[in-house]
Amino acid sequence: MNSLSNKKELLELREGKDILTWYMCGPTVYDHSHMGHAKTYICFDTIRRILTDYFGLRVHLCMNITDIDDKIIMRANERGIKFDEISRAMETEFFNDCARLNIRLPNVITRVSEYVPEIVEFIEKIIKNGFAYESAGSVYFDVIKYS
Repeated sequence: MNSLSNKKELLELREGKDILTWYMCGPTVYDHSHMGHAKTYICFDTIRRILTDYFGLRVHLCMNITDIDDKIIMRANERGIKFDEISRAMETEFFNDCARLNIRLPNVITRVSEYVPEIVEFIEKIIKNGFAYESAGSVYFDVIKYS
């Protein structure tokens, strides 16, 4: 089911007959993982295994880690350390938890901190196109315009 069109649509693979590229949001790594993380990533891993082991697709999974945001900066300030110290430690713990749950690792891991200029440019474009607005230092989607 395509959630954007609200219709059942055939899965069309772009790169070849058997390669599926998949972008997946990863955790915001400011604290220890919890049961909600476990459930989410076990469910997605199950879907990935069905696609690979049953349907024979080669799944190329890219997971993004949110390694810098307000929660991470506040937690780092509370502990008197740099934001990347807490985010790297919690990211390592997250992937160790995944390994203990037998969740297959992504093929590629990206981090928000690696793409800040691109993210800023993207947000500026959304604002320019009228689908978001700035208020009190934050940016919000204009859900009425989007619908």
